[in-house]
Amino acid sequence: MSTFQPARLLALCCLLWAIAPVHAGQGVPQIILVQNSGWMLPFYEDPASKFKGLILELSARLAPYGSEQMVASFNQSSGTNKSPTLIYQGADQAKIAQAVQSIEVAQKPGKKVYADTDFKEAIVGAVTQFSPGKSAILWIVTNNKNSPNNNAETLERNKDFYRFVQETGDIKRIVAFPHALPAQSTSTASYRANGLMFYALAYGDLADAVLQKMLLANVPFGKTAARLKPLNAEALTFVPKGVKSPDVQARLAPDHKTLVMTFSADSKPESAELIGQLRNDFYPYDIQSAKVEIDTKGFATHGKDKIAVSLSTDRIAAIPAGALSPELKVKIQIPALPSPWTPEVIFGNGYKTSGVIRFELEDQKLALSKDFTKEMAELFPGDPLPDLFVPGESARKSLTSQSLIIEVEYPSWPLLVVAAATLLLVGGLMGFLMASRRETLYRVSVDGIQKTYGLRPFGEVILKNPQGEAVGRLKRGFGKPAFTPDKGKSSNVRIT
Repeated sequence: MSTFQPARLLALCCLLWAIAPVHAGQGVPQIILVQNSGWMLPFYEDPASKFKGLILELSARLAPYGSEQMVASFNQSSGTNKSPTLIYQGADQAKIAQAVQSIEVAQKPGKKVYADTDFKEAIVGAVTQFSPGKSAILWIVTNNKNSPNNNAETLERNKDFYRFVQETGDIKRIVAFPHALPAQSTSTASYRANGLMFYALAYGDLADAVLQKMLLANVPFGKTAARLKPLNAEALTFVPKGVKSPDVQARLAPDHKTLVMTFSADSKPESAELIGQLRNDFYPYDIQSAKVEIDTKGFATHGKDKIAVSLSTDRIAAIPAGALSPELKVKIQIPALPSPWTPEVIFGNGYKTSGVIRFELEDQKLALSKDFTKEMAELFPGDPLPDLFVPGESARKSLTSQSLIIEVEYPSWPLLVVAAATLLLVGGLMGFLMASRRETLYRVSVDGIQKTYGLRPFGEVILKNPQGEAVGRLKRGFGKPAFTPDKGKSSNVRIT
């Protein structure tokens, strides 16, 4: 059996996808590659193994996030034994379950020996056959088995491949999920395993966006992912603890990332000094040290696209993975506020502007968390796994953008004034309409003969003399009507 080198697997995956164009589709396919070579024997033979159940759990968790799923097994092609083998493609969870349950350890044709593993063949075959040229998320299910006899040259080659993966732009994100799962082979006593590794690789921006949504929701097994890439972005989150400015409040939004500042327009603060800590989001890496700079971008504030911001320190150090730095201060200049009579303020229930705070880390030094290294040693004893996580050259600097929303609460009286004025206007219009439809009776005497006429505002009526001849018109505005005689006619007209 050939050995499994995770860095080589990821590098080959990256090499293949680097030459294939990414096309944004209507959905992102999820490819689940399940290793079934001899190295996986304990998981298939152990009667108490929950191996396949774990894959089905993963599939169910992925279902809402992709257009379809592809379940395939992989080992190494030999004669009639082809790898990878697509077992099912679609979205029917019952058929996905049947496909997973049907996977068994593969043997070489005509021999009583188990199949070897060829990861290059598996990855190239899966992408070119199952999702050619499309943005996709590839899930690799493996026991992460490496040969115990790897020499120093092989370890160095693993690092080279890992650096290559880091520097290839088409693979946007690589994360790993170690999972404890003891298993014992029943046919070979020396074959036992302590756990599995699930790798997720996002090819293309569309797949990366979907994978980030899943990671934010803790979709894969409800645990924090071990990040392999990117290590040059999304390093930090500023977590507010308090505000020195008494009229300003600060908090994190429900996404635990977006920073929200709120204050009243009446207080008119010129700046806000936030007290908080920087959270290390580089799990499983400790930030040993880095030079930090802070800036803003994207604020549309009266023609300016940024607001002034400063940090109380220019260096950070010794922040363990997932932990918080010592307290520091972020000073934010409050932008000029619009008038309370601005339609956006009146009808928007206040004013809101948004942008990002950018943290740039230079000379970034990362180290793999000791707790993570210990966990990997327990799950995969003898494997040089930590070498896969050695930060490459691209991890020497990073840029993190944290969304910032500034919410300003305005007094309600301008809205009340506008509402009152609107009511008066509407009332006046309604009064005008009602008045324009109201008819008034007038008694009109033409040459001594009286008649009663009903006139609405701006109405008119033809007046006739006792002989039935038209003598003129009676016209009304808003007030009393007036008589306009016809040319050549003469009558005695009185209006009462």
